[in-house]
Amino acid sequence: MNPIAMKIIRIIFLGFLPLLLISSASKAAELSTLVLNGTYILDVEENEHHQLLGDIGFSLSTEISSKGTYFNVLKLDFNGNGAVLPHHMEVVVCKENKTDALLSGMYKVKAIESFLNPADGVFGAYSSDVFGEKLYFTKEGSIRITHYSNTSVKGTLSLLLVNQKGEIIRVKGSFDAI
Repeated sequence: MNPIAMKIIRIIFLGFLPLLLISSASKAAELSTLVLNGTYILDVEENEHHQLLGDIGFSLSTEISSKGTYFNVLKLDFNGNGAVLPHHMEVVVCKENKTDALLSGMYKVKAIESFLNPADGVFGAYSSDVFGEKLYFTKEGSIRITHYSNTSVKGTLSLLLVNQKGEIIRVKGSFDAI
């Protein structure tokens, strides 16, 4: 083949290849779903979409209600104080202690009557500089525990939170607490 024709083909191929690769990229490729040990990725939507990253820890305790019922209480602490968009969220999962362990599974948000008496369900609170440091509390949604051990808790969550003015945010994501 003619050397000039080879150069033209090479220029066309190398010129269009980057355009082809860039144009085939989608928004989904921008959002990483890889969650490392001790971290989380949350998508938060109000009027705008924000992706939050940070460190997460957990603690598990047993608490007794005023009626003498034992509950396993899992606290997940989403700490984004050092993040680009500073934020903090804590989610509490309570389950009546029938097996001496918190089991993997789905836990739904329920209205709480008191902070002094644990009850089955999920409760959470969220604040962020992005939203003027207003507190948002869980109204509906769920958390799914996909793995639980003494050293780690993995799962996903999908929560709808509301502040005192009735403003709503949606939080969805994955976590791997250590």
